[in-house]
Amino acid sequence: MSRFILFTFSFFALLSCNEQSSQGEAFLQEVDQNAAGEVYDLELEHNNPKPTAFEVFPTGQVRPVGWILEMMNNDLEQGMVGHLDELYPGISKDDLYGSARRGGVEDVPEMGDLVLTGAAWETSIMWWNAETIGNWWDGFVRHAFLSDNQSAMQQATAIVNGLLDSQDEDGYIGIYKENLRYRHKGSNGELWAQTTAFRTLLGYYEITGELRVLAAVERAMELTMKEYGPEGRSPFDLEGEFGGVTHGLMLVDVCETLERITGKGEYLDYASYLYQEFSKYPLNRAFNDLRLPYLLKVDSAYESHAVHTYEHLRALAAAYYRSNDPRLKKGYDAALIKLANVMLPSGAGHGNEWIAGKEADPSTTGQEYCAMLELRNSFGSLLQKSGNAAFAQSAEELTYNAMLGSRNQSGTALAYGTLDNCYTMDGHHHENGERTADPRYKYSPTHSEPAVCCVPNYGRNLTYFLNQMWMRSPGGIAALMYGPSTLKTQVEGQAVTLHQRTNYPYEHRIAFEVETEDPVYFTFTFRVPTWAKLQSSMPVDSISNGYAHITRQWVQGDALEVHFESAPTVKDSKGRKYLTYAPLVYAKDIPAQRENIKSYALEGFHDYYCTPSTQYEERELLAASAVQQVKGDSYPLLLVKTVREGVVETDTLIPFGQTTLRQTTFTQRQ
Repeated sequence: MSRFILFTFSFFALLSCNEQSSQGEAFLQEVDQNAAGEVYDLELEHNNPKPTAFEVFPTGQVRPVGWILEMMNNDLEQGMVGHLDELYPGISKDDLYGSARRGGVEDVPEMGDLVLTGAAWETSIMWWNAETIGNWWDGFVRHAFLSDNQSAMQQATAIVNGLLDSQDEDGYIGIYKENLRYRHKGSNGELWAQTTAFRTLLGYYEITGELRVLAAVERAMELTMKEYGPEGRSPFDLEGEFGGVTHGLMLVDVCETLERITGKGEYLDYASYLYQEFSKYPLNRAFNDLRLPYLLKVDSAYESHAVHTYEHLRALAAAYYRSNDPRLKKGYDAALIKLANVMLPSGAGHGNEWIAGKEADPSTTGQEYCAMLELRNSFGSLLQKSGNAAFAQSAEELTYNAMLGSRNQSGTALAYGTLDNCYTMDGHHHENGERTADPRYKYSPTHSEPAVCCVPNYGRNLTYFLNQMWMRSPGGIAALMYGPSTLKTQVEGQAVTLHQRTNYPYEHRIAFEVETEDPVYFTFTFRVPTWAKLQSSMPVDSISNGYAHITRQWVQGDALEVHFESAPTVKDSKGRKYLTYAPLVYAKDIPAQRENIKSYALEGFHDYYCTPSTQYEERELLAASAVQQVKGDSYPLLLVKTVREGVVETDTLIPFGQTTLRQTTFTQRQ
């Protein structure tokens, strides 16, 4: 047994084993699973890559306007995004990429409200703040520059300069001292800590164009690709590994961004290599649903940590498109089939924290905000590669329903875990008449008991969604998802600005306006949702595979107006019904009362529970009634006939994203 492992054991043995972990029972039952299976023989080649459909624009070329800009400004100035470093001091106190690098658990600082008990998985605590800090940096930096907030931009630049100053002479940027760097035998957050930092740096580079930032990331990646690459050690050939190891697969995000910026195919080769090694080694079964041997068991269900499962879809897709390997094609197809079984009406995949082999149930299988964010970003990646318009529709529905439905209306707190049918948020999971303590079921601006992960990831929501709305298509520009935004780019070397003026998803009319000094010829592609009947102010050349195309010479002031006509729809979910109108899911809002359970030094921020103001009785949907759409003050409303205690009533349903407590699915009364 190594000296490090002995020290780790001794350190955690000193903790009070009588204390109850702040993670909750559901987490502790699933986190420490045996590595199942044998080493899988997988060698991927990159001689015949599969073509991709679209190209992502550099960060900063798509800017928010309208309600999206208003929400981002609010979140930066009055909400969680701009103040998390004050609400959770560990962000500013833990210089883990610099003076507080980890050489062992003795270097781990105070972790807020996290209660440790000596469990084996807690050795991974060394990397946790890299996730919290790096993801917050990433969202904060993008918010600052995309909203042109001068003070936040100065703070963002200081963050980037601090990271650059931490770089060693050999190029290393990371959280470990030399005794652990690239030498881990077990729990390992090396690649994950680099992922969160490098995503921050590359976002800053693309917005500002500062070449020193790109050069620093390339130097750091050169070192990592050497140490954890085909000529070095595999990052996944480990023992006693936990979530930091498998999160590290998402260095794939950095590889894809670097290839897009530099054109160097070696980065995509390395992304494919990472998935190859991830699939070779069994690893902890709690974190590797997307390992190829498991995917090829097509009749099995997802069971791992939901965030890992949903983010790893991007790694699988990257390796499949780079290698065009038929085994990965089978795995890719199986991954999407399995995904369908975990999808909820709100657009989220379930898992709070674990999928656990369960099919989605709107009343009992919760969803975690981190899982939503990673699934939505994976939908965007799958859209970019495949061109399948269904992924765009899924990304919109997840963003505008489940993700907005987890944020409180002021942007000062987030639900870590919630349910589609959410009748109470009281720190417990409710199922079959039983209550199980779970600290995730509340609103908080930090969630410092289980992990400060969902709130930092919240800052990456709209900033990443903007980059998925518009993409470059062969011969032109494509509007793939809708919301108020502006694209500034070049076509054939000529500056072009496209405005998307709309209040979508709360209205379904969109005005596209063109700014260009000289006439420019290109194809404008825009998605036609499956729920829509298209009306266009310009003749459309063709509609195919969910996209409309207009090829012409565009001049200053050209305007295209589209109207997506739609009607409310009743859909089925496991024998229960729910209602949609265009991309929005509708729910019965349950009036709630709030109980503050923790107050922060920063005024206006609290942890709190929400419970029904009065006892709520489930409604049944009257099958024979028509659904009526009416105009509300801020968004459309749906009027439906429901039955409660034998009495027929007219109930008003509002968009899921505007609710706190809600009934989303209904039994149907004939």
